[in-house]
Amino acid sequence: MSEDRHSYRGFWIGLAAGALAGLSVRRHLASPSHMPHLGVWQKALGGTRGPTAAAMLAGRIQARYEVLHRARPRFVQPVLRLHLDKIVLPGLALYRTLLDEGAEREEVLAEVESLFEVTFGRFSSVMSLLNPMPEAFTLFRWVTRRTLQLGFPPSGWEITAVQDDEHCIAFDYTRCFYLDVLTAYGAPELAPLYCKMDDLLYQSLPAAIVWHRTGTLAQGDERCDFRWCWEADSAR
Repeated sequence: MSEDRHSYRGFWIGLAAGALAGLSVRRHLASPSHMPHLGVWQKALGGTRGPTAAAMLAGRIQARYEVLHRARPRFVQPVLRLHLDKIVLPGLALYRTLLDEGAEREEVLAEVESLFEVTFGRFSSVMSLLNPMPEAFTLFRWVTRRTLQLGFPPSGWEITAVQDDEHCIAFDYTRCFYLDVLTAYGAPELAPLYCKMDDLLYQSLPAAIVWHRTGTLAQGDERCDFRWCWEADSAR
């Protein structure tokens, strides 16, 4: 491997590996005194509800998160605790608090989706770092494999490799930690919103790396079929 390729890989890994879904490296577990994403959500809510109403609502969301956090399931693996504390419980606290406002469920889900996009959409810009890089798909395959190894263990997800070559990297998920946990909390309808964030994340990939998925477990399908394929003609 050439020195240039080593430097590109180091650059990509250093900037993107941790940000790729925010789940590929260990970080400090969430503290109930500072709910993840709340500041971003409060700012967005201030734009639609006004700053005072948003501040009051943020206080209730924080309180709900603290209740959920104290009674959370005690997973052994740190990475599962990371998913739970940083991603699942904040979304659940947001959703349940907005439901308490009295709006219809579909209206609340639409608002939660919008707030998720504000938060998780920031990671999509990381994918654009691949655009100027040679052998972008090779690098993307490597990071994707490492992300699955470090961030999505068999205790939380059942993942089967379908293809991994110079043409495509493809996996089928037949069990999902997010769906399992949200179902246990009585809120499986929230799971598809997390699935939609995948589409948001991968929309900034180089044009030659084509992302598609035909179904998800959260939508009642038998599997989540993750597919990323290299289309050389699009790279020219």
